[in-house]
Amino acid sequence: MRTVLVTGASSFLGYHVARRLNERGIRPRVLELAANDLEALDRLDVDRVAGTVGDAAAVRAACTGVDTVLHLAFKVSVGGGADLLNEMRRVNIEGTRQLLQQAAAAGVRRAVVAGSALAVGVNREAVPLNEAASWSAHAFDIPYAQMRREAEADALAQSTPGFAVVSACPSFTFGPDDPTGAPANTLLGKIATGKQRFTLDVGFGCLDVRDFADGVLLAAERGRPGERYLLSGENVTADELLARAGAIAGVRPPRFRPPAFLLRALAGAVELYCGIRNKPAPITRGVLQVLGRYAWYDTTKARTELGWTPRPLDQTLADTIAWLRNPSARATLPAAPVRS
Repeated sequence: MRTVLVTGASSFLGYHVARRLNERGIRPRVLELAANDLEALDRLDVDRVAGTVGDAAAVRAACTGVDTVLHLAFKVSVGGGADLLNEMRRVNIEGTRQLLQQAAAAGVRRAVVAGSALAVGVNREAVPLNEAASWSAHAFDIPYAQMRREAEADALAQSTPGFAVVSACPSFTFGPDDPTGAPANTLLGKIATGKQRFTLDVGFGCLDVRDFADGVLLAAERGRPGERYLLSGENVTADELLARAGAIAGVRPPRFRPPAFLLRALAGAVELYCGIRNKPAPITRGVLQVLGRYAWYDTTKARTELGWTPRPLDQTLADTIAWLRNPSARATLPAAPVRS
């Protein structure tokens, strides 16, 4: 891995992957719209190419002379609305397909595509799922998860002896030095300031973004062509996450658990209101099917085949809470050594 293209480098996940490459002495090429907020990239040593995965000419130029593609540019939303769903399909499925086709034609040898643990499934029992989990038994049946699953399947189908494609699937991802305000970090910020007022009956697999970046690089080097690798740390319930984060932050965690019927009524009201105003709903009732289920994952495959090891959750929580309380420290936070 010498010449690398990173898509989505201005995102939370992509920024940390590009940063890891810099720590290895690699100056990656990044494909980003010039209109995007690229302040985070000013802290990295990258070669910028203007464009998107939907721009065939820009993708062709970005892939020229590259041996490895790390594709992290995805539209993430659990909301609803026809325009939003069309945009997710255009970026997540069609954009991924075009990028990989252009990469293969340009002679790229390996590609890692960011998948999603939600596209593997969410268990109804408190048992972690692995990469071979049955989608029919564990499907998280919302458009976002379905599209990420479709994009991953299409990507892995493009893997050939001369063009190896691997999927790296992160779970609920926290971490310091966040240029975008990731959902998990937003939740952690509310917990740390005592503004999180309720808990939910749900389980999370928690991942440090720095461990995700390590996993992506290891997948690029060691991943078997056509395979997916789950990247996740400790599996906890929402109550456990709130209690551990609250103890680190020095605040009392919330104990109120709103009944499911109330949450469904509120989500339904939000959908109705947004529909009347012709705006995408930030959340839909479909998302609430996660209640009473466990987004827990078994990462034996990544640990044994890639040599990947995530750090303890409490370390991630402590580092992230410290960063949230002092974001000016973002450029000076020490990086963990890259695992090889």
